[in-house]
Amino acid sequence: MAKPKPSKYSRARIRSKVRKPERAGASRGWMISTLAIAAVGVLLIVLSYQDRQSLAQVAPKLGDHFHAYLGVSVCGKWEPAVPMFEGRDGSADQNATPKAGIHSHADFLIHDHPFASDEAGKKATLGKYLSYAQSELSDTSIKLWSQWAPNVSYRNGQKCPGAKVGSSVQWKVGALGKPWPTKPHTGNPADYRMRNGDIIAIYFAPKGDQLEQPPGSDDALKSISDLNGQSALPSSSTTGSSSSAPAGDSSSSTVPAATASSTSVSSSPAGSTSSSKP
Repeated sequence: MAKPKPSKYSRARIRSKVRKPERAGASRGWMISTLAIAAVGVLLIVLSYQDRQSLAQVAPKLGDHFHAYLGVSVCGKWEPAVPMFEGRDGSADQNATPKAGIHSHADFLIHDHPFASDEAGKKATLGKYLSYAQSELSDTSIKLWSQWAPNVSYRNGQKCPGAKVGSSVQWKVGALGKPWPTKPHTGNPADYRMRNGDIIAIYFAPKGDQLEQPPGSDDALKSISDLNGQSALPSSSTTGSSSSAPAGDSSSSTVPAATASSTSVSSSPAGSTSSSKP
């Protein structure tokens, strides 16, 4: 016998049995998710603010004026000074935009007076400076700006011309008025945060080679053109606390930065050109 056709009433009863009521849990989950996202957003804002505040307290701060010496020895040869540049793209234009607060006067010195927070404090690293100088450096490779030292591009293990063994990137950091360190630093030199009065030396050389202090580095830091010929460090500090610290030390410099500016020009190390620009 054929089944009777369901009426609209029987269909309604069937739908009411199948249809599930809306659960209050879904709305609660949506509210919890929304609150969680809002909380994360607030936390990120707070952390960002704290990071900016922390950065403002770490030297070099905006308005500081630090100087460090940089010497680069590749395959036993000390390379010339980094060419003068004012822009972050390596431009020598004094009106370059954006300007590089960490720049070169072609006098072997890193002139470090940050113009923006992204190059101040813990971000005032050797790697930042070299990136402005269109160069690359790590603990495994070195590649220098073609306008600075053409054809310098090496990786650890490569041999220098005429060498029998491979070489590697090594580095040391000394300080004006201090004995030259006997042991090289460890870690990535690009991460090193520069301090006032530092003498930084980068080498691409075989392991075991004597890593000497860059020639003329002390003299360069003792008489700086844009400090009216003053030393990078006050005379009372050259025999006291040092601005240099072991690699990875994030403490701020204990030596106050000299903050003078002048248009006078003083002598520079041999082979360099001096500039009076800040």
